[in-house]
Amino acid sequence: MFICTISVFHKYGKQILDEMLQPLQLDWRSMVVLLVVDQVPGISQGRLIPFLQTDKANVAKLLKEMEEKDLLERREEEDDLRIKNCHLTLKSSALMPELKKIMKDWEEQCFSGITETEKDVFLKVSRQIGYNLTGNWKL
Repeated sequence: MFICTISVFHKYGKQILDEMLQPLQLDWRSMVVLLVVDQVPGISQGRLIPFLQTDKANVAKLLKEMEEKDLLERREEEDDLRIKNCHLTLKSSALMPELKKIMKDWEEQCFSGITETEKDVFLKVSRQIGYNLTGNWKL
């Protein structure tokens, strides 16, 4: 069943990624935050929720833990003090090359034994399924 395939990819993909991130004392959730904040500096805390597959309270807790580890800085929006924008610190900026390498290695492991043509087909089908499920998802 397709739902079982998705579940297996999700569970074991995150487990392998966590193992690869262990030397940096990070997990997949922290890595996702850092990669997104690197791509969208100053992204609001609320816009991170869909990337982490959890609720607002758990995202706030994760970001607080990351701040305590000097991996993230949250600043209040000038016009609306309820909004907190996220920024990398010097420490997390220095980790970015290694995080990107780990992501590349992880993706290579995921696609091991798969031809470029098969990978292209998989990505095309994934985009379509994502669109079918959300109405707007692009990979």
